[in-house]
Amino acid sequence: MAFVQWFPSVLENLAKSVSYSNTVGLQILLCRFDSGPGLQRRARRPAKLFLQSNWRGATYGAEQAQELVISLISKLRKRAHNILEVAENDDPLSRAIDLGLIGLITLNVLAIIVESIDSVAAAYQPHFEMFELVSVALFTAEYILRVWVCIDHADGKYSGSLLGRLRYMASPLALIDLIVILPFYLSFIIGIDLRALRILRLLRILKLTRYSGAWATFAAVLYGQRRTLYMSGFLMAIMLVLSASLMYLIEHDAQPEAFANIPSAMWWSLVTLTTVGYGDVTPVTVLGKVLGGFVTILGIGMYALPAGILASGFMQELNKRQFVVTWGMVAKVPFFSRLDAEKIAEIAALLKPWAVPPRYTVIRRGEAAECMYFIVSGDIEVDMAPNSYHLTTGEYFGEMGILSRAARVANVISITECQLLILQARDLTRLLEDNPALAAELKGLAEQRLAESENPPPPGGDP
Repeated sequence: MAFVQWFPSVLENLAKSVSYSNTVGLQILLCRFDSGPGLQRRARRPAKLFLQSNWRGATYGAEQAQELVISLISKLRKRAHNILEVAENDDPLSRAIDLGLIGLITLNVLAIIVESIDSVAAAYQPHFEMFELVSVALFTAEYILRVWVCIDHADGKYSGSLLGRLRYMASPLALIDLIVILPFYLSFIIGIDLRALRILRLLRILKLTRYSGAWATFAAVLYGQRRTLYMSGFLMAIMLVLSASLMYLIEHDAQPEAFANIPSAMWWSLVTLTTVGYGDVTPVTVLGKVLGGFVTILGIGMYALPAGILASGFMQELNKRQFVVTWGMVAKVPFFSRLDAEKIAEIAALLKPWAVPPRYTVIRRGEAAECMYFIVSGDIEVDMAPNSYHLTTGEYFGEMGILSRAARVANVISITECQLLILQARDLTRLLEDNPALAAELKGLAEQRLAESENPPPPGGDP
Protein backbone atom coordinates (compact mmCIF):
# COMPACT_ATOMS: atom_id res chain seq x y z
CA MET A 1 0.00 0.00 0.00
CA ALA A 2 2.89 2.34 0.57
CA PHE A 3 3.76 2.02 -3.13
CA VAL A 4 0.21 3.01 -4.10
CA GLN A 5 0.43 6.12 -1.94
CA TRP A 6 3.89 7.07 -3.26
CA PHE A 7 3.44 6.34 -7.00
CA PRO A 8 0.88 9.14 -7.82
CA SER A 9 3.10 11.83 -6.30
CA VAL A 10 6.02 10.63 -8.45
CA LEU A 11 3.86 10.83 -11.56
CA GLU A 12 2.67 14.33 -10.62
CA ASN A 13 6.25 15.58 -10.25
CA LEU A 14 7.24 14.01 -13.56
CA ALA A 15 4.21 15.53 -15.29
CA LYS A 16 5.20 19.01 -14.09
CA SER A 17 8.67 18.67 -15.63
CA VAL A 18 7.56 17.85 -19.18
CA SER A 19 5.23 19.35 -21.75
CA TYR A 20 1.51 18.60 -21.91
CA SER A 21 1.80 16.58 -25.13
CA ASN A 22 4.22 14.22 -23.43
CA THR A 23 2.14 13.76 -20.23
CA VAL A 24 -1.16 12.59 -21.63
CA GLY A 25 -0.36 9.06 -20.56
CA LEU A 26 0.74 10.28 -17.14
CA GLN A 27 -2.51 12.17 -16.66
CA ILE A 28 -4.44 9.03 -17.57
CA LEU A 29 -2.50 7.20 -14.91
CA LEU A 30 -3.13 9.91 -12.32
CA CYS A 31 -6.85 9.88 -12.90
CA ARG A 32 -6.86 6.17 -12.02
CA PHE A 33 -5.30 6.72 -8.59
CA ASP A 34 -6.58 8.38 -5.48
CA SER A 35 -4.58 9.97 -2.70
CA GLY A 36 -6.39 7.79 -0.21
CA PRO A 37 -5.03 4.67 1.38
CA GLY A 38 -5.55 2.50 -1.71
CA LEU A 39 -6.99 2.05 -5.14
CA GLN A 40 -10.55 3.34 -5.39
CA ARG A 41 -13.13 2.17 -7.90
CA ARG A 42 -15.34 4.76 -9.45
CA ALA A 43 -19.00 4.46 -8.61
CA ARG A 44 -21.17 2.09 -10.64
CA ARG A 45 -18.20 0.54 -12.48
CA PRO A 46 -17.57 -3.21 -12.34
CA ALA A 47 -14.29 -4.30 -10.86
CA LYS A 48 -13.26 -6.08 -14.05
CA LEU A 49 -13.85 -2.98 -16.18
CA PHE A 50 -12.00 -0.84 -13.64
CA LEU A 51 -8.92 -3.06 -13.74
CA GLN A 52 -8.95 -3.21 -17.57
CA SER A 53 -9.13 0.57 -17.90
CA ASN A 54 -6.31 1.06 -15.42
CA TRP A 55 -4.17 -1.52 -17.24
CA ARG A 56 -4.74 0.24 -20.56
CA GLY A 57 -3.97 3.61 -18.98
CA ALA A 58 -0.78 2.28 -17.44
CA THR A 59 0.27 0.76 -20.79
CA TYR A 60 -0.43 4.03 -22.61
CA GLY A 61 1.41 5.98 -19.93
CA ALA A 62 4.41 3.68 -20.20
CA GLU A 63 4.49 4.17 -23.95
CA GLN A 64 4.35 7.94 -23.53
CA ALA A 65 7.11 7.82 -20.92
CA GLN A 66 9.24 5.72 -23.27
CA GLU A 67 8.68 8.22 -26.10
CA LEU A 68 9.61 11.02 -23.73
CA VAL A 69 12.88 9.32 -22.78
CA ILE A 70 13.71 8.67 -26.45
CA SER A 71 12.95 12.31 -27.29
CA LEU A 72 15.18 13.56 -24.48
CA ILE A 73 18.03 11.27 -25.57
CA SER A 74 17.65 12.46 -29.17
CA LYS A 75 17.79 16.11 -28.10
CA LEU A 76 20.81 15.40 -25.92
CA ARG A 77 22.57 13.63 -28.82
CA LYS A 78 21.86 16.52 -31.20
CA ARG A 79 23.15 19.00 -28.66
CA ALA A 80 26.32 16.94 -28.17
CA HIS A 81 26.75 16.78 -31.96
CA ASN A 82 26.49 20.57 -32.25
CA ILE A 83 29.02 20.99 -29.46
CA LEU A 84 31.56 18.57 -30.92
CA GLU A 85 31.30 19.96 -34.44
CA VAL A 86 33.60 22.82 -35.35
CA ALA A 87 31.90 25.98 -34.09
CA GLU A 88 30.51 27.99 -37.01
CA ASN A 89 28.14 30.11 -34.97
CA ASP A 90 28.15 32.00 -31.69
CA ASP A 91 27.90 28.89 -29.49
CA PRO A 92 30.36 29.65 -26.66
CA LEU A 93 30.37 26.07 -25.34
CA SER A 94 31.18 24.59 -28.74
CA ARG A 95 33.90 27.16 -29.24
CA ALA A 96 35.36 26.41 -25.80
CA ILE A 97 35.39 22.65 -26.53
CA ASP A 98 37.14 23.26 -29.86
CA LEU A 99 39.80 25.44 -28.27
CA GLY A 100 40.25 22.95 -25.43
CA LEU A 101 40.80 20.04 -27.82
CA ILE A 102 43.18 22.07 -29.97
CA GLY A 103 45.16 23.00 -26.85
CA LEU A 104 45.22 19.37 -25.66
CA ILE A 105 46.46 18.14 -29.04
CA THR A 106 49.17 20.81 -29.13
CA LEU A 107 50.32 19.96 -25.60
CA ASN A 108 50.46 16.26 -26.52
CA VAL A 109 52.70 16.93 -29.47
CA LEU A 110 54.99 19.15 -27.38
CA ALA A 111 55.11 16.55 -24.60
CA ILE A 112 56.10 13.81 -27.04
CA ILE A 113 58.88 15.98 -28.47
CA VAL A 114 60.21 17.00 -25.04
CA GLU A 115 59.96 13.42 -23.75
CA SER A 116 62.46 12.34 -26.40
CA ILE A 117 65.14 14.20 -24.39
CA ASP A 118 66.48 11.51 -22.05
CA SER A 119 67.35 13.82 -19.16
CA VAL A 120 63.93 15.48 -19.17
CA ALA A 121 62.13 12.14 -19.54
CA ALA A 122 64.02 10.68 -16.56
CA ALA A 123 63.27 13.68 -14.35
CA TYR A 124 59.56 14.04 -15.15
CA GLN A 125 58.55 10.51 -16.18
CA PRO A 126 55.61 10.28 -13.69
CA HIS A 127 54.23 13.58 -14.96
CA PHE A 128 54.44 12.46 -18.57
CA GLU A 129 52.68 9.20 -17.74
CA MET A 130 49.88 10.96 -15.88
CA PHE A 131 49.42 13.45 -18.73
CA GLU A 132 49.30 10.54 -21.19
CA LEU A 133 46.59 8.78 -19.17
CA VAL A 134 44.47 11.92 -18.96
CA SER A 135 44.92 12.65 -22.67
CA VAL A 136 44.01 9.11 -23.75
CA ALA A 137 40.93 9.17 -21.52
CA LEU A 138 39.76 12.46 -23.03
CA PHE A 139 40.50 11.37 -26.61
CA THR A 140 38.71 8.06 -25.99
CA ALA A 141 35.65 9.85 -24.62
CA GLU A 142 35.71 12.20 -27.61
CA TYR A 143 35.89 9.27 -30.04
CA ILE A 144 33.00 7.43 -28.39
CA LEU A 145 30.88 10.58 -28.33
CA ARG A 146 31.58 11.31 -32.00
CA VAL A 147 30.56 7.78 -32.96
CA TRP A 148 27.38 8.17 -30.90
CA VAL A 149 26.32 11.53 -32.36
CA CYS A 150 27.46 11.02 -35.97
CA ILE A 151 23.95 9.94 -37.10
CA ASP A 152 22.82 13.55 -36.57
CA HIS A 153 25.21 14.83 -39.23
CA ALA A 154 23.64 17.67 -41.23
CA ASP A 155 23.89 16.05 -44.67
CA GLY A 156 22.53 12.72 -43.44
CA LYS A 157 25.36 10.64 -44.90
CA TYR A 158 25.72 8.74 -41.62
CA SER A 159 22.01 8.09 -41.08
CA GLY A 160 21.18 4.70 -39.63
CA SER A 161 21.85 3.53 -36.12
CA LEU A 162 24.37 0.81 -36.99
CA LEU A 163 25.38 1.21 -40.63
CA GLY A 164 25.65 4.98 -40.28
CA ARG A 165 28.04 4.66 -37.38
CA LEU A 166 30.08 2.05 -39.24
CA ARG A 167 30.36 4.39 -42.22
CA TYR A 168 31.51 7.16 -39.91
CA MET A 169 34.08 4.90 -38.25
CA ALA A 170 35.53 4.22 -41.71
CA SER A 171 35.83 7.94 -42.56
CA PRO A 172 39.33 9.50 -42.58
CA LEU A 173 38.80 11.77 -39.56
CA ALA A 174 37.33 8.94 -37.48
CA LEU A 175 40.23 6.67 -38.41
CA ILE A 176 42.64 9.37 -37.27
CA ASP A 177 40.78 9.62 -33.95
CA LEU A 178 41.07 5.85 -33.54
CA ILE A 179 44.73 5.63 -34.54
CA VAL A 180 45.83 8.22 -31.95
CA ILE A 181 44.40 6.16 -29.05
CA LEU A 182 44.86 2.62 -30.37
CA PRO A 183 48.62 2.30 -29.64
CA PHE A 184 47.99 3.00 -25.94
CA TYR A 185 45.58 0.08 -25.62
CA LEU A 186 47.63 -2.19 -27.89
CA SER A 187 50.65 -1.72 -25.62
CA PHE A 188 48.80 -3.71 -22.93
CA ILE A 189 48.09 -6.57 -25.35
CA ILE A 190 51.25 -6.87 -27.43
CA GLY A 191 54.74 -5.59 -26.88
CA ILE A 192 55.46 -2.36 -28.71
CA ASP A 193 58.80 -0.58 -28.87
CA LEU A 194 58.54 2.67 -26.92
CA ARG A 195 60.17 4.59 -29.77
CA ALA A 196 57.58 3.27 -32.22
CA LEU A 197 54.84 4.08 -29.71
CA ARG A 198 56.14 7.65 -29.44
CA ILE A 199 56.08 8.05 -33.21
CA LEU A 200 52.52 6.72 -33.37
CA ARG A 201 51.49 9.18 -30.66
CA LEU A 202 52.83 11.97 -32.84
CA LEU A 203 49.99 11.18 -35.24
CA ARG A 204 47.75 13.10 -32.84
CA ILE A 205 48.81 16.20 -34.68
CA LEU A 206 46.61 14.97 -37.53
CA LYS A 207 43.57 15.63 -35.33
CA LEU A 208 44.16 19.33 -35.93
CA THR A 209 43.04 18.86 -39.54
CA ARG A 210 39.43 18.73 -38.29
CA TYR A 211 39.72 22.37 -37.16
CA SER A 212 41.46 23.65 -40.29
CA GLY A 213 39.40 24.86 -43.21
CA ALA A 214 42.58 24.94 -45.30
CA TRP A 215 42.86 21.15 -45.02
CA ALA A 216 39.37 20.74 -46.45
CA THR A 217 40.29 23.05 -49.30
CA PHE A 218 43.52 21.15 -49.95
CA ALA A 219 41.67 17.82 -49.97
CA ALA A 220 39.12 19.24 -52.43
CA VAL A 221 41.93 20.48 -54.69
CA LEU A 222 43.67 17.09 -54.66
CA TYR A 223 40.42 15.34 -55.53
CA GLY A 224 39.52 17.83 -58.24
CA GLN A 225 42.96 17.69 -59.87
CA ARG A 226 43.55 13.99 -59.32
CA ARG A 227 43.56 13.07 -63.03
CA THR A 228 46.03 15.82 -63.88
CA LEU A 229 48.24 14.84 -60.95
CA TYR A 230 48.10 11.20 -62.06
CA MET A 231 49.32 12.30 -65.49
CA SER A 232 52.13 14.31 -63.91
CA GLY A 233 53.20 11.35 -61.78
CA PHE A 234 53.09 9.05 -64.79
CA LEU A 235 55.37 11.40 -66.73
CA MET A 236 57.73 11.55 -63.78
CA ALA A 237 57.87 7.74 -63.64
CA ILE A 238 58.64 7.53 -67.37
CA MET A 239 61.43 10.09 -67.08
CA LEU A 240 62.81 8.30 -64.02
CA VAL A 241 63.02 4.93 -65.78
CA LEU A 242 64.39 6.29 -69.06
CA SER A 243 67.06 8.52 -67.50
CA ALA A 244 68.18 5.75 -65.10
CA SER A 245 68.40 3.23 -67.93
CA LEU A 246 70.41 5.55 -70.18
CA MET A 247 72.76 6.54 -67.37
CA TYR A 248 73.31 2.87 -66.51
CA LEU A 249 74.30 2.14 -70.10
CA ILE A 250 76.66 5.13 -70.23
CA GLU A 251 78.27 5.02 -66.74
CA HIS A 252 78.24 1.32 -65.85
CA ASP A 253 81.67 0.56 -67.29
CA ALA A 254 83.25 3.70 -65.81
CA GLN A 255 81.60 3.37 -62.37
CA PRO A 256 80.53 -0.26 -61.84
CA GLU A 257 79.87 0.30 -58.12
CA ALA A 258 77.84 3.52 -58.38
CA PHE A 259 75.85 2.36 -61.42
CA ALA A 260 75.85 -1.37 -60.82
CA ASN A 261 72.33 -1.79 -62.17
CA ILE A 262 69.29 0.18 -63.22
CA PRO A 263 67.73 0.32 -59.71
CA SER A 264 71.01 1.79 -58.42
CA ALA A 265 70.97 4.36 -61.23
CA MET A 266 67.41 5.30 -60.26
CA TRP A 267 68.74 6.92 -57.08
CA TRP A 268 70.83 9.33 -59.15
CA SER A 269 67.93 9.90 -61.53
CA LEU A 270 65.51 10.64 -58.68
CA VAL A 271 67.68 13.20 -56.90
CA THR A 272 68.48 14.85 -60.23
CA LEU A 273 64.88 15.06 -61.46
CA THR A 274 63.78 16.54 -58.13
CA THR A 275 66.66 19.08 -58.37
CA VAL A 276 68.04 17.91 -54.98
CA GLY A 277 71.43 16.77 -56.25
CA TYR A 278 73.12 15.25 -53.19
CA GLY A 279 76.34 14.72 -55.13
CA ASP A 280 77.04 11.27 -53.71
CA VAL A 281 76.68 9.75 -57.19
CA THR A 282 77.72 11.78 -60.24
CA PRO A 283 78.57 10.91 -63.86
CA VAL A 284 82.24 11.07 -64.86
CA THR A 285 82.07 10.46 -68.62
CA VAL A 286 81.42 13.27 -71.10
CA LEU A 287 78.27 11.65 -72.44
CA GLY A 288 77.09 10.99 -68.90
CA LYS A 289 77.56 14.64 -67.95
CA VAL A 290 75.63 15.78 -71.03
CA LEU A 291 72.80 13.44 -70.11
CA GLY A 292 72.96 14.64 -66.50
CA GLY A 293 72.59 18.28 -67.58
CA PHE A 294 69.68 17.42 -69.82
CA VAL A 295 67.94 15.48 -67.02
CA THR A 296 68.54 18.40 -64.62
CA ILE A 297 66.78 20.82 -66.98
CA LEU A 298 63.90 18.38 -67.41
CA GLY A 299 63.73 18.03 -63.62
CA ILE A 300 63.01 21.75 -63.23
CA GLY A 301 60.02 21.39 -65.54
CA MET A 302 58.85 18.20 -63.86
CA TYR A 303 59.09 19.89 -60.47
CA ALA A 304 57.12 22.93 -61.64
CA LEU A 305 54.39 20.89 -63.32
CA PRO A 306 52.58 19.57 -60.19
CA ALA A 307 53.16 22.91 -58.44
CA GLY A 308 51.38 24.72 -61.27
CA ILE A 309 48.57 22.16 -61.24
CA LEU A 310 48.00 22.61 -57.51
CA ALA A 311 48.16 26.41 -57.76
CA SER A 312 45.58 26.40 -60.54
CA GLY A 313 43.41 24.00 -58.56
CA PHE A 314 43.55 26.24 -55.49
CA MET A 315 42.44 29.25 -57.53
CA GLN A 316 39.54 27.31 -59.04
CA GLU A 317 38.44 26.01 -55.65
CA LEU A 318 38.61 29.42 -54.01
CA ASN A 319 36.69 31.02 -56.87
CA LYS A 320 34.06 28.29 -56.68
CA ARG A 321 33.61 28.73 -52.94
CA GLN A 322 33.45 32.49 -53.30
CA PHE A 323 30.79 32.09 -55.98
CA VAL A 324 28.74 29.81 -53.70
CA VAL A 325 28.95 32.34 -50.87
CA THR A 326 27.95 35.20 -53.17
CA TRP A 327 25.11 33.11 -54.63
CA GLY A 328 23.78 32.52 -51.12
CA MET A 329 23.94 36.23 -50.38
CA VAL A 330 22.10 37.12 -53.58
CA ALA A 331 19.38 34.55 -52.86
CA LYS A 332 18.67 36.26 -49.52
CA VAL A 333 17.82 39.58 -51.20
CA PRO A 334 14.04 39.76 -51.93
CA PHE A 335 14.67 42.15 -54.84
CA PHE A 336 16.17 39.22 -56.81
CA SER A 337 13.63 36.60 -55.72
CA ARG A 338 11.74 36.63 -59.05
CA LEU A 339 14.84 35.91 -61.13
CA ASP A 340 15.70 32.42 -62.36
CA ALA A 341 18.92 30.56 -61.54
CA GLU A 342 20.70 31.77 -64.67
CA LYS A 343 20.03 35.43 -63.88
CA ILE A 344 21.06 34.98 -60.24
CA ALA A 345 24.32 33.41 -61.38
CA GLU A 346 24.86 36.38 -63.70
CA ILE A 347 24.23 38.83 -60.87
CA ALA A 348 26.41 36.88 -58.45
CA ALA A 349 29.32 37.34 -60.83
CA LEU A 350 28.76 41.11 -60.74
CA LEU A 351 28.27 41.61 -57.01
CA LYS A 352 31.19 42.12 -54.65
CA PRO A 353 30.80 41.11 -50.99
CA TRP A 354 31.85 43.60 -48.34
CA ALA A 355 32.03 43.09 -44.58
CA VAL A 356 31.42 46.35 -42.72
CA PRO A 357 32.24 46.82 -39.00
CA PRO A 358 29.81 48.60 -36.65
CA ARG A 359 29.59 52.43 -36.81
CA TYR A 360 31.27 52.54 -40.21
CA THR A 361 30.36 55.27 -42.70
CA VAL A 362 29.34 53.46 -45.88
CA ILE A 363 28.22 56.55 -47.83
CA ARG A 364 29.03 60.22 -47.22
CA ARG A 365 26.78 63.06 -48.24
CA GLY A 366 28.02 64.87 -51.36
CA GLU A 367 30.18 62.11 -52.83
CA ALA A 368 29.56 60.70 -56.31
CA ALA A 369 27.10 57.84 -56.66
CA GLU A 370 29.03 54.95 -58.15
CA CYS A 371 27.22 51.89 -56.79
CA MET A 372 24.23 50.59 -54.88
CA TYR A 373 24.23 48.25 -51.89
CA PHE A 374 22.22 45.23 -50.78
CA ILE A 375 22.05 44.29 -47.10
CA VAL A 376 22.62 40.60 -46.55
CA SER A 377 22.78 40.88 -42.77
CA GLY A 378 22.96 43.66 -40.22
CA ASP A 379 21.34 47.06 -39.66
CA ILE A 380 21.98 50.35 -41.45
CA GLU A 381 21.07 53.92 -40.48
CA VAL A 382 20.37 56.43 -43.26
CA ASP A 383 20.82 60.03 -42.09
CA MET A 384 18.85 62.16 -44.55
CA ALA A 385 18.45 65.47 -42.67
CA PRO A 386 16.21 66.17 -40.95
CA ASN A 387 15.08 62.55 -40.85
CA SER A 388 16.78 59.23 -40.18
CA TYR A 389 15.76 55.88 -41.57
CA HIS A 390 16.50 52.33 -40.50
CA LEU A 391 17.24 49.59 -43.03
CA THR A 392 17.83 45.93 -42.26
CA THR A 393 18.44 42.52 -43.86
CA GLY A 394 16.99 42.16 -47.37
CA GLU A 395 16.74 45.88 -48.09
CA TYR A 396 18.93 47.97 -50.35
CA PHE A 397 20.09 51.55 -50.70
CA GLY A 398 22.10 53.80 -52.98
CA GLU A 399 19.97 53.36 -56.10
CA MET A 400 18.53 56.90 -56.10
CA GLY A 401 21.89 58.53 -56.67
CA ILE A 402 22.59 56.21 -59.62
CA LEU A 403 19.16 56.62 -61.22
CA SER A 404 19.19 60.41 -60.85
CA ARG A 405 22.93 60.62 -61.63
CA ALA A 406 23.30 63.04 -58.73
CA ALA A 407 25.57 63.27 -55.71
CA ARG A 408 24.70 61.49 -52.50
CA VAL A 409 22.18 63.31 -50.35
CA ALA A 410 22.60 61.32 -47.12
CA ASN A 411 25.10 59.72 -44.81
CA VAL A 412 24.78 55.97 -44.37
CA ILE A 413 26.28 54.40 -41.24
CA SER A 414 26.30 50.77 -40.16
CA ILE A 415 24.64 50.20 -36.78
CA THR A 416 25.89 46.64 -36.41
CA GLU A 417 28.37 44.48 -38.26
CA CYS A 418 26.95 44.13 -41.77
CA GLN A 419 27.42 41.93 -44.80
CA LEU A 420 26.80 43.99 -47.94
CA LEU A 421 26.77 43.27 -51.64
CA ILE A 422 28.00 46.03 -53.94
CA LEU A 423 26.69 46.52 -57.47
CA GLN A 424 28.54 49.03 -59.62
CA ALA A 425 26.54 51.65 -61.54
CA ARG A 426 27.51 50.34 -64.99
CA ASP A 427 26.52 46.79 -63.98
CA LEU A 428 23.20 48.05 -62.57
CA THR A 429 22.44 49.86 -65.82
CA ARG A 430 23.16 46.73 -67.83
CA LEU A 431 21.06 44.63 -65.44
CA LEU A 432 18.04 46.94 -65.72
CA GLU A 433 18.31 47.01 -69.48
CA ASP A 434 18.15 43.22 -69.59
CA ASN A 435 15.30 43.01 -67.02
CA PRO A 436 12.59 45.65 -67.70
CA ALA A 437 10.40 44.34 -64.88
CA LEU A 438 13.16 44.92 -62.33
CA ALA A 439 13.80 48.36 -63.84
CA ALA A 440 10.14 49.36 -63.43
CA GLU A 441 10.02 48.10 -59.85
CA LEU A 442 13.27 49.82 -58.88
CA LYS A 443 12.17 53.08 -60.47
CA GLY A 444 8.81 52.96 -58.68
CA LEU A 445 10.41 52.30 -55.30
CA ALA A 446 12.96 55.04 -55.85
CA GLU A 447 10.18 57.55 -56.64
CA GLN A 448 8.25 56.42 -53.58
CA ARG A 449 11.27 56.89 -51.33
CA LEU A 450 11.98 60.28 -52.82
CA ALA A 451 8.38 61.36 -52.21
CA GLU A 452 8.55 60.10 -48.63
CA SER A 453 11.74 62.03 -48.01
CA GLU A 454 10.12 65.24 -49.23
CA ASN A 455 7.06 64.72 -46.99
CA PRO A 456 8.21 63.95 -43.44
CA PRO A 457 7.82 61.94 -41.35
CA PRO A 458 8.65 59.13 -43.78
CA PRO A 459 8.42 55.44 -42.81
CA GLY A 460 11.67 54.58 -44.60
CA GLY A 461 14.34 56.09 -46.71
CA ASP A 462 17.36 55.78 -48.91
CA PRO A 463 20.19 58.07 -49.91
